Order: sequence, then structure tokens, then C-alpha cells
Amino acid sequence: MRNHLCCSMSKLLSARCLCRAALVVLFSVTFASVGLWMHSKTLLDVTRGVPPESLNETSFLRHEAEFEKQDHLLTVKPSSRASSFADEVRALAKALPERKIVLTTTNSGFLDFTQNMLLSIQRVGIHPEVVVICEDTTTYKTLRLNDSYGVHVLKPPNAIPEAGEALSFGVHDYVTFINNRPKYTHEFIKQGFEVFFIDSDTFWFNDPFPYFKGDQYDVAFMRDYRRVFNAGVGFYRPTNRTEYFLRFWIWILETQPKHRQDQHVLNYLLSSKLNAGIKVRSLSFQVFPTGKILYDWDHEVCRNVTKKTTFFHAAFIPNHDNKKKVFDICKIWLLN
Repeated sequence: MRNHLCCSMSKLLSARCLCRAALVVLFSVTFASVGLWMHSKTLLDVTRGVPPESLNETSFLRHEAEFEKQDHLLTVKPSSRASSFADEVRALAKALPERKIVLTTTNSGFLDFTQNMLLSIQRVGIHPEVVVICEDTTTYKTLRLNDSYGVHVLKPPNAIPEAGEALSFGVHDYVTFINNRPKYTHEFIKQGFEVFFIDSDTFWFNDPFPYFKGDQYDVAFMRDYRRVFNAGVGFYRPTNRTEYFLRFWIWILETQPKHRQDQHVLNYLLSSKLNAGIKVRSLSFQVFPTGKILYDWDHEVCRNVTKKTTFFHAAFIPNHDNKKKVFDICKIWLLN
């Protein structure tokens, strides 16, 4: 018996067994470390496009409860500046012949992209009602004086008097700029419009409206990734769910303690139980490509442009000059 135990102990203490034991310990420590790291990481670190930890389910439920309490305040007592812009929207709504618009925002820094996008619409040969919201007075005056594009131009009450620059992705002023998107969309949804909101760094190859037919959805979004939607291109139908979702989205943006992009909040809401049952249609990568799909950075060539390619958004291409370079290489820069 003693000899058997000694033999077993010597086997356990052999080099091979010691290596195996060391590997077991190493893997255990590694998995434990990864588990702790994942637990400590924010949602934004682990899931692209989703807000950090302070926007978890519990905090959003608290937000929703507070939103329900104050909901009537948002509609009954808007600020005088917001009221003046809402009055402009209502006045325009009465003048428009149909309840469907293309909506975009711009400033002097991206005015050339806005004009190029408008030329691409003209080249497709369709004539939608296009509303451009100008975030600075210089852009507003420029587009008002040039009626060759046939657009409706609005200026929000907080428009800056001087020319605005082409803002870099992620900086504070950029986030402030893009976070107005759901607010502007909501104003037209309240008036019963179908709203195709698009960023100015976009290009129309074909008519996108056939892809928005049907009533089995509330909103349709382009996608950055399979489960991450892009807030820069979306088609909104004027349903009760859409209107409620937009109000909740806007309220979160205005009351959040940190300055987060509207797209981060959008994707969290859509993936949570707080989406008001909104029905989302995903737009095809092939038909609605981003810069990541349409452009090959390594070889500096356009790719994946087919007969189905309908609408391009220059997402994933940083800053104005790089976007302009891609448009030139892809031969989709129409502005002289």
C-alpha cells in the first residue's frame, strides 16, 4: 500500500504532471481575469454603438418613469425659441403638397457636401420635397439665395451667426450638432410627415423610396454593423410608436449626465425593453452601403458598386477632406 502511494506521488510530481497542473492554474487565472475584465467594462467597450454603464437598464427604467411624469411638460410648455422653430415647421407643413420629405442638416463646413448631395438627387431624376436645416446664418443665406436646388430652408433658433466649420467626428461641438437630428425629425413627425432623414455626406445612385414601401414597420435605418444602426440615415413613418420613441430619445439626450451621441442612445434604446415596441426595418448593406463597404482604403479604389447600389453614406470616413477624396476617387463628386 505504501509503495503504491509513493509511486502515485512520484507520478504526480513528474515533470509532465507539473506542467499540466501549471497550465490548469494558468488557464483558470486567465479565464477569471477575462471574466472580471468583461464585468468591469462598460457596454460601449463590449458592444459597439451601445452607451456606457450609466445607461443600463435600471437607469433607463428610472429615466422612463421620470419621462412619464414630465411628459406633459414637454408638449404643453416648450421654450419660446423651440416654439418659434415649431411655428416655422407648421407653416412649412401647410405649404407642402405631400406628407413626405427628405430632411437634412448642414453648416458652412459641409455646405459643399450638401450641394453635392442635392445634385445627386437631381441626377436620379426624382423631385422629393427637401428640407435643409442650416445650423449657421451664412449657410442659410447661401441656400436661400440659390433656388436652383429647389429646397426648403429653415434656420433653428440656436443657429450661430458666423460660418460654422467642418466638425471632426466625436468632438463636443460635433456631438451637439448631430444630437439635434431626432429633435428636428420629431417636429415633422408631429405634423404627420414621413421623414427620410439623411446626413449631408451622402449620395443618391438611385431612387431609395421603393425600399420604404409598406406599413409593417415604424422606422428604417442604415446599419454600421449587423446589429448597430446608423442615426445619420433613417426613414420615419408617422406612427404613435415613432412619435413616442422620438420624444423619449430626445428626452434622454437632453437629460443625460454625459454628452453622448444620439446614435449611442438610439442603439441602446432599440436593443432594450424601452423601445415602446417600435418596429424597425434594417436597410441592406448592398443597397445602402457605408464607406467601409464602398471604399477600399488599402488600394484607394471604389468597390461593391452594383446596379442595386442605391444610396451611399460616407460613414467610417473621417473628416471633410478624406470624405471629399473618396467622393472624387469614386467619381461621385458632382459639384464644380
